[in-house]
Amino acid sequence: MTITLVEFRAEHVRQLRAQPAQVRELNADTLATPYGQAWTAMVADVPMACAGIVEVWTGRSYCWALLSADVGPHLLALTRAIRSRLAALPLRRVEMAVDAGFAPGCRWAEMLGFVRETPRPMRSYLPNGRDAWLYARVSDGDGNGELDCNGGNDRDGQDL
Repeated sequence: MTITLVEFRAEHVRQLRAQPAQVRELNADTLATPYGQAWTAMVADVPMACAGIVEVWTGRSYCWALLSADVGPHLLALTRAIRSRLAALPLRRVEMAVDAGFAPGCRWAEMLGFVRETPRPMRSYLPNGRDAWLYARVSDGDGNGELDCNGGNDRDGQDL
């Protein structure tokens, strides 16, 4: 079956059979959060994932995603679709936080082109009080893909 990205609607979150590691993230706060620019990945009219980007300020955005427990067979197609969308957007920096105890989420963030930036998990960062790793994708902001790790911002080559 084909995965199709459609415009996100809040009821997609209610219809999503969230994977066990994300069930605790679905609460009244999740449903009241601004979703930003968002999409739902559908397979035969069933939501497999909801994802979006919320602008923090010009040049910096935050990415979120909720995946279905049934996404497994569609994960490669989903990853390609989301990675392509991210690469085409005119965003300089996109961040995402991943539960520090959820190794599959960390692997997926890296498959999407995100790089872990924190040397240790950020303590009590998530709404449920759990620790999280901070990941980021940095590009030139013109939809031309990713920059190298320092993005050309190395303070004129001086060490701190």
